[in-house]
Amino acid sequence: MAKRHLYEVDLMRAFIMLSVLSVHTTSFFNSMNTDMTGGFLTLGALITSLHYTREGFMFMTGLVLFVTYYRKEFRTVSFFKKRFLLIVIPYIVFNMLYILFEGFYVRNFSWTPDYLWHQLVQSLVTGDQFFLYYILVSMQLYLVFPLLLRGMRKFERWHLHIFIGSFVLQLALMAFNKFVLMHVSVVHLPPVIKQLDLYRDTFVLTYQFWFVAGAIVAAHYERILSFADKHVRALRMALVIGLAVLWGHYLLDRLVLHESEVLSELVLQPIMIPYALIATVNMWYAGVQWARRREQKGWVPFSRFVQLAANASFGIFLLQPFPLHYMEETIGWLHSLGAPLWLHYSLLPFCILFVYFSGMVVAHYVGRVPILAYIVGRKVNYPKRQPHPVSATRTA
Repeated sequence: MAKRHLYEVDLMRAFIMLSVLSVHTTSFFNSMNTDMTGGFLTLGALITSLHYTREGFMFMTGLVLFVTYYRKEFRTVSFFKKRFLLIVIPYIVFNMLYILFEGFYVRNFSWTPDYLWHQLVQSLVTGDQFFLYYILVSMQLYLVFPLLLRGMRKFERWHLHIFIGSFVLQLALMAFNKFVLMHVSVVHLPPVIKQLDLYRDTFVLTYQFWFVAGAIVAAHYERILSFADKHVRALRMALVIGLAVLWGHYLLDRLVLHESEVLSELVLQPIMIPYALIATVNMWYAGVQWARRREQKGWVPFSRFVQLAANASFGIFLLQPFPLHYMEETIGWLHSLGAPLWLHYSLLPFCILFVYFSGMVVAHYVGRVPILAYIVGRKVNYPKRQPHPVSATRTA
């Protein structure tokens, strides 16, 4: 059975990554605002609405894996070899690069071999360097994927029940996170529970619903696509209503319940589950609509951009700390000079685009170099040497 390429996922990769960088850039800009001012709350609400991205990436990971393997023969060893090779190399390399990069701007950084080794081991185990938790979660998913695949195949007739059960479990986990774990001191917890609490963002069970949802969509792709085609207006209305409810919830937390910005913006909270599902489904369907038009004459330039951005998206994700750092240094310097408020806000979209496109350019060109391409999750082989034609007169 030929491997199916979901062009709609290309658009999701391109624009969810843009949303990720928008979150990180906007968060920095908001850190320079005064808490509870109109500007602060506006950016806080915007950031909260863009926090569907983490769940969106987890959903895409599950969707792509199950589209690839659900209806074909599965070989565990081959799967591990292929998947881990493309993800472990970038994980190790960028952990090392991030640690070395920090040494150039962190005061009193220790360059001793013992410290560097300790930092590397700690980072590899916990995924605490910048945003590498996603790769650590992905590796955990790869480890359990053979069992998950077998279970989803065996219980295909119960997929709706599994989806509902997984959704309810996710709501319970997020409620436990926001209303219990965020208020618990880890000092007196048993060591294992303490580590799970400290690094719950990097634990695969934290995102179980998104992998299950991706699996079920993959297993019933055509039926779900047909349903979406018949309910486009409902999808769009759900997104509008979802945004209104989410922003209202954020303002309720801040202005009425007097919760901190950290709690109000929290990714891992109950309200983000239905909202992120609605936002992700709308992004997926936007990809479907583009995929149907991508080869039409007027869409070709945009389609080329989507393909470039999608291919570079993992590299952009890995490279983002570098342009983010220099963007923050520059904006911080302007802020220290007393730059006017209008300039502060007008620079935000340009900074987002700078981080996005600078990472895209570097990832694109690194991804074209054999061997080196592995560090951005691409596999590029050296071109095969063509044999020179031999003249018949010379062989006579």
